[in-house]
Amino acid sequence: MTENPPLNALAAFEAAARLGSFTRAGEELCVTQAAVSQHIRHLEDYLGVPLFIRRSPGVCLTPDGERYYLAVSGALETLRRETARLRRGVGPLSVVAEASFANRWLAPRVSRFCERFPDMDVRIAPHPDFPELGPDVDIIVRRGMKPSPGLFLLPLPEERLFPVFGPDYLREHASNWQNDRLLRSPQSRRETWTAWFQAAGIRSALRFGPIYQFTYMALAAAAEGRGAALASSLLVVEDLRAGRLASLRSPSIAVSRRYTAACLADAARSPRVSAFFAWMQDELDRDKAEFPDCFPDPSPR
Repeated sequence: MTENPPLNALAAFEAAARLGSFTRAGEELCVTQAAVSQHIRHLEDYLGVPLFIRRSPGVCLTPDGERYYLAVSGALETLRRETARLRRGVGPLSVVAEASFANRWLAPRVSRFCERFPDMDVRIAPHPDFPELGPDVDIIVRRGMKPSPGLFLLPLPEERLFPVFGPDYLREHASNWQNDRLLRSPQSRRETWTAWFQAAGIRSALRFGPIYQFTYMALAAAAEGRGAALASSLLVVEDLRAGRLASLRSPSIAVSRRYTAACLADAARSPRVSAFFAWMQDELDRDKAEFPDCFPDPSPR
């Protein structure tokens, strides 16, 4: 029976070949440069051929080393990919979303998913930047995602943008809210408010309140009666349904970038991920049925 090469030595070889340095390979693998050098020496002794030409600074591959690197790097990538695929069935289903979507769409309704699938753990987390799908992230929800090989995408409905208020605030300021301080956020910028007032045909000297880093913070302030905020449909339908927010939905203006939920293509067939996507679709269908004026008519014109 053919003996397998030492796996630790293969990992050290792949890192050193890719980075062109035993020292940098050691830093990546959290071992010393001497440990990497020892692994490489053992691998060369095992194979009976030199893999590197030592030089200062760094190292370069011999012709045998170049051929071996192609085989080893491909095998390790396959191993990483299959490991990630198997790990997706272990632990909680991890859903990472833009902070405002996580706060205003997912968090208030994920209990309904848990009621439908009581034996399935799900973890909801916001993200400030651009996370990557992999062993620790099963699904991503954010705006502006485009089709890409290896991804499964669920485009969420197109939305409208309109003012929202705390119910008591709207009753007390129904005739003059536009003269009060307008809350600002990524969806309630000065230019966005100006565009809405132009669509409404309202001439007003706009007075602005504080700027919130995230839209969900402005929506929370609006729900507490601190002023009016502009918000897109998906971020407020659950609050409208529960009566936490009131709105003026006519006129409304278009939202340029749609939310999309994404997972790796092979993960879309897993029971956990497909169950979550099916639940999301049911929630979205319910939103559109109950609040049709919050979403553009998808029928051709």
